[in-house]
Amino acid sequence: MTDISRRERLRFRLSQLSRQAGAHLPELGLGGLVTAGGTVLLLQEKLIERVTEWLPAWLLVILIVSLPVVAGWLTHFVRSRRRATPQTIFQRLPFPDRIDGLVGRDAEVQQVKERAKERGIVVVQGAMGMGTSSVAILATWDLTADARKQRYADLRGPDRDHAETPLSVAQRVLRTLDRPPGAIQEPADATAQVIDALTGTDRVLLLDNVSTWSQIAWLPPRVPGAHIVVAGTVVDELPQHIEPIQLGPLAPEAGQALLARHVGDERVNRDPKALGLLVDACLGSPLEIVRIGRWLARNPGVALQSLVDDLRNLSVVKTLDFVLNLSIRQLRPTAKQLFVLLAGLPIAEVDHRAAAALLGVPSAADAIGELADLGLVENVRMTRVRVTGAFPTGATPGPPPSPKDAAAWRRLVEHFADEADSFAALLPGEEARAWFAIEDRVLLEVLAHESPAPKTARALARIADGLEAWFRLEQRHEDRLRAAEALAKAAKALRDEHVQATAELRQCAILLTWGDPPTARQHFNRAARLRVKVESWPAELHLEHAAILLASGDEFTAVESALVRYGQALSGGDLAGHALRLINMAALLLRKGQTLDRDGRDPEAYRLYADARAVLFESLDLATRAGDDGAAAHAHELLALAHHYRNLRFDAKSHLEQAERLYAGTADEIGRARCLVQRAGVLLEEPDHRPEEVVALLEEAEPRLPPRGVGTALAHLHLARLRPERAAGHRDAGLAALAPWDGIAEPRQVSELRAGLSAL
Repeated sequence: MTDISRRERLRFRLSQLSRQAGAHLPELGLGGLVTAGGTVLLLQEKLIERVTEWLPAWLLVILIVSLPVVAGWLTHFVRSRRRATPQTIFQRLPFPDRIDGLVGRDAEVQQVKERAKERGIVVVQGAMGMGTSSVAILATWDLTADARKQRYADLRGPDRDHAETPLSVAQRVLRTLDRPPGAIQEPADATAQVIDALTGTDRVLLLDNVSTWSQIAWLPPRVPGAHIVVAGTVVDELPQHIEPIQLGPLAPEAGQALLARHVGDERVNRDPKALGLLVDACLGSPLEIVRIGRWLARNPGVALQSLVDDLRNLSVVKTLDFVLNLSIRQLRPTAKQLFVLLAGLPIAEVDHRAAAALLGVPSAADAIGELADLGLVENVRMTRVRVTGAFPTGATPGPPPSPKDAAAWRRLVEHFADEADSFAALLPGEEARAWFAIEDRVLLEVLAHESPAPKTARALARIADGLEAWFRLEQRHEDRLRAAEALAKAAKALRDEHVQATAELRQCAILLTWGDPPTARQHFNRAARLRVKVESWPAELHLEHAAILLASGDEFTAVESALVRYGQALSGGDLAGHALRLINMAALLLRKGQTLDRDGRDPEAYRLYADARAVLFESLDLATRAGDDGAAAHAHELLALAHHYRNLRFDAKSHLEQAERLYAGTADEIGRARCLVQRAGVLLEEPDHRPEEVVALLEEAEPRLPPRGVGTALAHLHLARLRPERAAGHRDAGLAALAPWDGIAEPRQVSELRAGLSAL
């Protein structure tokens, strides 16, 4: 229905070239002026005669040839150095503006206000286009006009086919309430934080565009001294204690008043009966009424009755299709092309700069404005644009598989790659946090596109790098893994082995952090197969190999060999890489010492602890010089262990404090949780320790630890011994944390932990 004719495509291309030329006009003008001016001067006969008096002929020839080349090179250099300036955005979404003159919804707005004062949660639901958001926003403004007490979260995700998950919704709500989203692993974990953030504040939290109740089922049923308003479609069954405010079609009188506001009293008075018939054709949908009203306002010569005659013999679906087609046919080529591209995207919304990248023009503001005037798109979340979601089934155009669409998608991917690069470099700054908070789901959708465009592997890798930096900062490890998986699939489809190997290694590292060595080894093997010869492995592959071997058993010789190869693959100036090599070498020495210590070979064990201590101080110096706080924190953590094994309690405590401080600075909650478990273990060895103090440390650490791994199992072992009444639950949780080692070779410390848990 939205096919563009060849003539329109030609007009669009000419317009596109004109915009591009206009954007580079200063640049082109400078280059042209230098080149043309130099040529004219040199070719003027009189000037040539004068110049030849002063300069030899061979020098004149060199100038004539070189000047245009130099001018062109300088122009290219200026262009290549130009970087997009990051746009200014806000950390928290501002509350939507007050909607004045809402037609036909006064009773519903009053209902929302009354129930908000009587009950904990108010739900406003209705079909798409019925104005649920408008009613909720207006009611919230009446409940509190103080912007400091308004909190708004738009829960409509970037995937047009799938609703946001409850966990993603919970994370977005926490961010709206200025709470760290990475602190939760399940949606239910957010309930207490919502209560703590809202209780007694007199705030109103509006959750807009909710698709299903399951997205927000974790919300507290009531928060004293605050209100929660929910607006959306909410298609699944609501709990019994929730009585929704249902929005139906507008009453005929209200619909006619809304349409008359757009078409004007003069046209209404000429044919009032046709006005009512048009409202009936729109089925009382405010969105459809506004759309047809805007079209009529742009076409003052069209009589209302003539439009009614066109619609009279059509079915309901075809009626709405007809109105939509009227708007689309009137679009100029650029706006029409943008509508086709937006409607065919796998992501539901993009910002204005991304829309311009789709078109390949410097700005898409005029095209977006034209589409918005006709109700074909809506501006959401400040500068973002989204195709209106209330089209009838089959009306929204699908993506035509053409080279032009592939080129548009490639431009969009490269735009997001540039943006991700720019903002990742600004992390952990507030502006970069705000950008990633809005765009991270969109970037994930771009990575997960089923048919990646050719020659986009490197751009996708840059997007994945930006997401890795962001998700690490927020401690969202599931999202880290999801991004790495999507990159691996895209790189495989595009046959880029380098990018695929990088993605497989990233999954390997994340799974090792989660305490899942067997699955990590699978990804490591895939990365290794892409680098057939060991000699051709990148340094990271050797490091992950050593980490897998260390986590999978006590084959110390193999681990040491892998670390040696890692060191050989590093450049001499890679201080951070060499710091990591020494940290892993020290971990190997500590593991060897523990094995000898348990076998009664104390002198040999103490010598290894001393060696590990010396290596760790060297690694700490390298990490500090490299400015790598994460590596420095890990070095302090292992130094605490080395001192603890040598009964140097004061030094162990000092290094633990340093490690916790550095982990907190890098937002590494898993690392900080390991330190808490280590502190608890040190306290347990003191004869005068207080059990409640140890339990407090372990309870603080347990939610921050990954679901699997040695640290998690150790925390549950300590808790089971300190709280006998809950020993069975902690035993099961501890054994579940050791599940990755079931049926395979395991380190001695894993065997001892398993035995301790099984004996409870």
